[in-house]
Amino acid sequence: MKIVMYQYGERTYRLGAMTGAERIIDLNYAYENLLAQQGEPRFAALAAAVVPTDSVAFLAGGSRSWEGAAAALDHAKRSGSADLGASGRRFLFERSEVKLGAPVQTPMRIVCLSHNYHDFIRETGVPLPPAPRIFSKYTNALCGPDDPIIYPRATQSLGYEAELAFVIGKRGRHVPRERALEYVGGYMIFNDVSASDLTELDKQVLRGKTFDNFAPCGPYLLSADELPDPGNLEMKLWVNDRLLQDSNTRELVYDVPTLVSFLSDIFRLEPGDIVATGTPGGLAKFNNPTTFMAVGDVCTIEIEKLGRLANRIVAEQD
Repeated sequence: MKIVMYQYGERTYRLGAMTGAERIIDLNYAYENLLAQQGEPRFAALAAAVVPTDSVAFLAGGSRSWEGAAAALDHAKRSGSADLGASGRRFLFERSEVKLGAPVQTPMRIVCLSHNYHDFIRETGVPLPPAPRIFSKYTNALCGPDDPIIYPRATQSLGYEAELAFVIGKRGRHVPRERALEYVGGYMIFNDVSASDLTELDKQVLRGKTFDNFAPCGPYLLSADELPDPGNLEMKLWVNDRLLQDSNTRELVYDVPTLVSFLSDIFRLEPGDIVATGTPGGLAKFNNPTTFMAVGDVCTIEIEKLGRLANRIVAEQD
């Protein structure tokens, strides 16, 4: 299933699913409609509990929520129209009618990896990290496929970083590596946008990584059952029509199961936690000449099975 958070008209962001035809289905309203047709008198309350409107709450619902969402999706596909549901609200939209935000909007954590691709290590000559190197971003950085990347006035070196991200699907502590994938709810594209001059100046990455809109992700969160092997995915990044990153997740130094287990030994994993697994070679600051992004550019990332994420660069406004 392709999970999204969408906005339509006056609605705040709500949980949805993207179909193969790129139609957007409001899973909560569709489930309401299904329950009402089945004669459930408290259809709205039950739908809110089983298929909530926020993706973090949805992930926390576990298998019951996934089952409800699958039933809602099947019901909406059979309806085949944009008719009003049981609550008098539409639950089926064309992609062009809605705005897509980050598929996960309110995670407890955004954990990022550095120096985690072998081709990056070969290209830069940095030492192989003896353990995963992690840092964090804040939720203000999250944005979606219909949002711009904001070029802050504070930097002159705006960099891109194509990354595979996974999202935790259930709570876990001290997870053994052999069971780690059981704790992954889904996968998505992540762009770890960076102000490279600031990270160099500060000699640490927090300031240069946490500006508004510095973590575009999406266009959807692909459920883990549809991607059993995240360790062999082609990934590419373009700025405008220039290919600047071209790799495969086979190049990961520390793979997804290792990262799940490692992080669970530091803190309790929570549903909705985002983990961006690092970026391959081809970074702007290491190219000669450098290939930093400029206002008006479009940065596009494609990862096999996870779609395409494209964001335009715009100047910071007052």
